[in-house]
Amino acid sequence: MRVGILKEIKPQEYRVAVVPENVSQLVRDGHSVIVQRGAGVGAGFSDEAYGEAGARVVESPEEVSDGADLLVKVKEPVEEEFSLFRTGQILFCYLHSETRPKLVDMLLEKRLTAIAFENVRESDGSFPLLRPMSVIAGQQAVLQGMQFLWNHRGGVGKSLVAYPGLETPVVVVLGAGEAGRQAARVAAALGCRVHVFDINQRTLRAVAETASANVHLHNAHVVDVTPYVIEADLVVNTATVPPHSDHHVIDRALVRRMKKGSIIVDVTANLRGAVETIDRYTTHADPVWVVDGVIHYAVTNIPGTVAHTASQALALEVFPYLRALAQHGIPDALRRSPALLEGVTAIGGTLTWHDAGKFQQRPWIPPHEALKRL
Repeated sequence: MRVGILKEIKPQEYRVAVVPENVSQLVRDGHSVIVQRGAGVGAGFSDEAYGEAGARVVESPEEVSDGADLLVKVKEPVEEEFSLFRTGQILFCYLHSETRPKLVDMLLEKRLTAIAFENVRESDGSFPLLRPMSVIAGQQAVLQGMQFLWNHRGGVGKSLVAYPGLETPVVVVLGAGEAGRQAARVAAALGCRVHVFDINQRTLRAVAETASANVHLHNAHVVDVTPYVIEADLVVNTATVPPHSDHHVIDRALVRRMKKGSIIVDVTANLRGAVETIDRYTTHADPVWVVDGVIHYAVTNIPGTVAHTASQALALEVFPYLRALAQHGIPDALRRSPALLEGVTAIGGTLTWHDAGKFQQRPWIPPHEALKRL
């Protein structure tokens, strides 16, 4: 198969999903790889490294697409990229199509087979292509957020690193999934008093097995989050509440009661989801805004702050699935891998991702049904 690697064009997105070592293996397997110049440079992987691995390095995204059957990238295509795709190609990347109707239109019009990293799901219920970015996003949520408590970043001048004899900084983490666990681990290592909330008791028990003494676990069905949020210096939200929900974990009234100069970092960045006042996305160049004296951070590509590490971690997980797609093609790869089939957003002009169908009120069918039509 002919595999193409596109350079990301979203602002300050430096990650790449395929590293030179992966290219070497694909070439050894008998596939051809074409890489857009600069695709890995921001993550520390030179064009020369890709060339030495056996890829053909070209200048434009059009050259990549014209020479590829399977296109791999990190972030979902934006409108400027829609014209790149050819009818019948395979697209493998993060898609988050449920909130992007124009993207779904393009996938269906061009009859692409689109497989979303975030929806690839193994039989044990795990999401292997989400996990590495969740780990890094959780870690970086604390490290990025704490900077806006610093004086020279416009903050109140408070350190999240505990100092003996002084009041211990307080961090609240909403959601005890992978990102939440990592955020709690980093905050605890700084010496903070950490309060983690989740609604799943089994998840909380799993966290308890490895949590340090300064991490306190609460079931949100039983313990009210309000007094803890009011006390917090930093709140990290990793709880998934649908965009524009009628219910919020932190509503505007609670934001008004929070400490002035405290910060909310929303890892999920679902607009008006878990946090009512998260009403926009931000970038690394302009990451925060203030509501009622509380700093809000909603950067959608937090792992992009450490692109080299993030790219390596992502590539480790992506490559086995990419190799299967290249080796077997569609539909055989999907028949062989139920995990890949779970990740299919569209096949040959048919929408198969139920959340996109639900939120956009479109007809859809399950991916295994669409696969039967091929």
